[in-house]
Amino acid sequence: MKEELIARVRAQLELKATRKQLDVRDMQFATTLENIGQGVCFFDPDQKLILSNRRYAEVYDLSPQAIQPGMSLSEITDLRYAVGACPAVPQDEYLAWCDTINSSVSPRNWITELKSGKVIRIHHERTSDGGWVSTHEDITEHRDAERKIEHLALHDPLTELPNRASLKHQLNTLLKVHGERRSEFAVLCLDLDRFKEVNDVFGHNVGDALLCAVARRLQAVAEGAFIARLGGDEFMLLAEMDAQSAAKLADAIIVAFSEDVEIDGNHIRVGTSLGVAMFPTDGDDAIGLMGNADAALYRAKADGRGTARYFEAEMDQRLRERRALQRDLHTAITKRQLDVDYQPQAAINGDVIGFEALLRWNHPTRGSVSPVVFIPIAEESSLIIEIGEWVLREACKEAASWPRHLQVAINLSPVQFRHGDLPGMVHSVLLETGLSPDRVELEITEGVLIDDFHRAISVLRRLKALGVRIAMDDFGTGYSSLSYLQSFPFDKIKIDQSFVRNIGQSQSAAIIRAVIGLGRGLDLPVVAEGVESADQLAFLAGEACDQVQGFLVGRPGPISDYAGYVGRMEPPEPTTKRSGL
Repeated sequence: MKEELIARVRAQLELKATRKQLDVRDMQFATTLENIGQGVCFFDPDQKLILSNRRYAEVYDLSPQAIQPGMSLSEITDLRYAVGACPAVPQDEYLAWCDTINSSVSPRNWITELKSGKVIRIHHERTSDGGWVSTHEDITEHRDAERKIEHLALHDPLTELPNRASLKHQLNTLLKVHGERRSEFAVLCLDLDRFKEVNDVFGHNVGDALLCAVARRLQAVAEGAFIARLGGDEFMLLAEMDAQSAAKLADAIIVAFSEDVEIDGNHIRVGTSLGVAMFPTDGDDAIGLMGNADAALYRAKADGRGTARYFEAEMDQRLRERRALQRDLHTAITKRQLDVDYQPQAAINGDVIGFEALLRWNHPTRGSVSPVVFIPIAEESSLIIEIGEWVLREACKEAASWPRHLQVAINLSPVQFRHGDLPGMVHSVLLETGLSPDRVELEITEGVLIDDFHRAISVLRRLKALGVRIAMDDFGTGYSSLSYLQSFPFDKIKIDQSFVRNIGQSQSAAIIRAVIGLGRGLDLPVVAEGVESADQLAFLAGEACDQVQGFLVGRPGPISDYAGYVGRMEPPEPTTKRSGL
């Protein structure tokens, strides 16, 4: 009896312990079930709900109290359809689909999008008793993030236009479709004519707003075309139309961009240049069509901007040649293939008073490349910033070594005024070389002031504050030179060589007399460029021109050719004196 009692007590204690363990596990299970991020539900073989957690109801926008054990799948589906937390299919069709899933032996995974816009990922698995368990996870935010990432991968974040990757995909699609049809479509490449100036004058925020306005204007005028932003201010359009319609579209775009764009109260007119290539006549692949449209755009810009040009075969060769020169010019900088020649400047009596530093490029295979050819390439690619600083440093270093304290004149590009801190760079070079500022003459053309008058005047004043001299080069070839002379105290005027070359013509002679008289009235020295003959020199002397420069005084060359003039040996007799003046 005693042993039986002990056994019963032990059994009761073990049962109590087991129940306690089960209670603990039930509590742990319930706690886990209620705290996981997924909705969970268990159904028996008759599609009756055994158990679900709160999250299951929340995923489908239902009250947790609305779902109770014992409910059928169809009853829960009724609730979901009542609140719109259901797929966009009829309920009976959805239930039939659920039956197919529930009868499956293998685990199933799928994603469904509800009418509300929610995206639910479901995992469904059979249980050993013939019922099933499923998890329901709201992945709406994850799917939205994926869609945003996909959108960003194919669109420009600023303008929301398709980007280069999207353009290439669309272009390849059109190539396939129109290649099969043997029909035409157009590729139009455009950029804004004065976008850099907008950024410099108004700031990048206004520049960004302008790009967005440009995108909207393109969408309005080229409705139906595929429009992409390739970067910066460059856009490309794909239009399913023939050449005649493409020409009309190009003209419409040019006209649309001739009107001001208002940004933050500023009326901005930028204009656009445009190049057009047609499939299949101008190319039958993506690279060819895009490159040829770009070549036509380059021609449009070279022809004066604000116009459209259509691809011609010779454009491609010219563009290739120009780009090859640009690559070679970049190499020339790194491999020190650039040189500085010096051309003497003399007083009218023949005394050499200084030299102009002139950039030269001796190409390893092409030989001497004219500055008329490579300077515009350097300016277009902004290589002129690096080259201009190098020329200034070389010329100042050279002049600082001359025994005679002659002046050195150095040309500045309009591009140097738009980018970086030009006065800071000049100041740094002067400190580095030790050259006195009053021996430095910086020559600018009217283009510096035309691009951005107020910025240019500000930069010129800062330069003048350093103690350097500022000369107006090529005077008389522009439109507003007189007004510029009123706006800034220049130190010298240079008469363009085109007038000196035609000095025998009454009109050129009259212009030269007027400029010399203007200089005398403003107390500004006047330099005549391009003086090559004794007759030209005699005329200038008779008009009391102050200084001359040209082949008659000396050709551009290495400074070693002028060792006597700079004080390294006995100087020769001045050319002008040998001419009898």
